[in-house]
Amino acid sequence: MVSPEQCLGLSTEGLTEVPWHKGMLCRKAALEAFVALRESAAAAGFELDIASAWRSFERQYLIFDDKFNGRRQVLDAQEQPLDLSLFTPAQKVAAIVRFSAIPGFSRHHFGSEFDIYAPNLLPPGQTLQLTAWEYSEQGYFHELGQWLDRHLKDFGFFRPYQGSGSVAAEPWHISHGESAAPCESAFNLPTALALLKNRGASWYAEVKALLEHHFELLPVTHGEHYVRANS
Repeated sequence: MVSPEQCLGLSTEGLTEVPWHKGMLCRKAALEAFVALRESAAAAGFELDIASAWRSFERQYLIFDDKFNGRRQVLDAQEQPLDLSLFTPAQKVAAIVRFSAIPGFSRHHFGSEFDIYAPNLLPPGQTLQLTAWEYSEQGYFHELGQWLDRHLKDFGFFRPYQGSGSVAAEPWHISHGESAAPCESAFNLPTALALLKNRGASWYAEVKALLEHHFELLPVTHGEHYVRANS
């Protein structure tokens, strides 16, 4: 059993620290599966690591609010920067959710999700971007992406975001299915919306309208729930 607070990023109950990343939290079963995946990747020449794991509601709120208010970059479908000053509030929200979760709706709240990469594949001086281009045929993570395609399921992982509809592909984001399932089942849309409303978000009305229009089209199954991951 998981509580609503655990699904919404309001509680760290049931989470454990990633040993080599102080302060980084996740579900124990997800960590054990990732360690096994990491060992297998190392044998194939990939030094797999975690860029992001569990994320609190408040952290996700600040990310989303920064993007809405122009304090953080927002990308279009081709991963190019957008000028949100030209957008209506509703258009801003629609643009942000392409890559970033609405707070309370992020799979990163579950503790079952990892944004991963291989530091040994980054070119000298190159910082991690977490973009689909990095996994393209021209990108430095292309071979890693192909290896993950073949082996993720062997360790109980899948990629939730395949680039369907207005939600962008995120080849770096993996989910441990067994750990995610309880939160997927327990997630409640009215509860998540109430939390957002009580937080006093200036963009609440636009988010509510977007979810009321689209949420029913995205069933609660592995990777298809309208629970977004942040890039």
